Amino acid sequence: MAISGADLTCTPNQDAIDRLAEAWAWLLKEPFVPVLFTALGDMFFEPDTGGVWWLNTGTAELTRVADSVDDFHEKLGDEIASVWLMPALVEQLHAAGKIPEPGECYTYVTLPVFAEGRYEVDNLNPVPAGEHFSVTGHILHEIAELPDEAKATLHTVQ
Repeated sequence: MAISGADLTCTPNQDAIDRLAEAWAWLLKEPFVPVLFTALGDMFFEPDTGGVWWLNTGTAELTRVADSVDDFHEKLGDEIASVWLMPALVEQLHAAGKIPEPGECYTYVTLPVFAEGRYEVDNLNPVPAGEHFSVTGHILHEIAELPDEAKATLHTVQ
């Protein structure tokens, strides 16, 4: 099943972007402008200080990926884009019938920051983007101060 470039991205609504800004304020400490959202729920953004950064919402890692938005768009044509956008995985998700609706992205059953978290079809499901941003931001904030290799038990409340 062939996928298009549009299948590799997500277009969240303003409410979802606001939820991201709120849930990730602990890590995104300065104003930013979103540049691109991936189908896997990550965000590339330009902060007021410049450059383009990648927020990996599965691991809470921030990585500077380009000096400018133009530079970033050029890099989308390079091999590094396959690391950022994971087209092979998105194609597998589509083949498994897991196709996000408009305004949705994939979220993790188990976040990749945990030892059991994998970038695999069985660990990802489409959800509204705002839900993904909120849940991942809050969970990763809660565990941000834990040392590497720490054991954590999560309890859900309904």
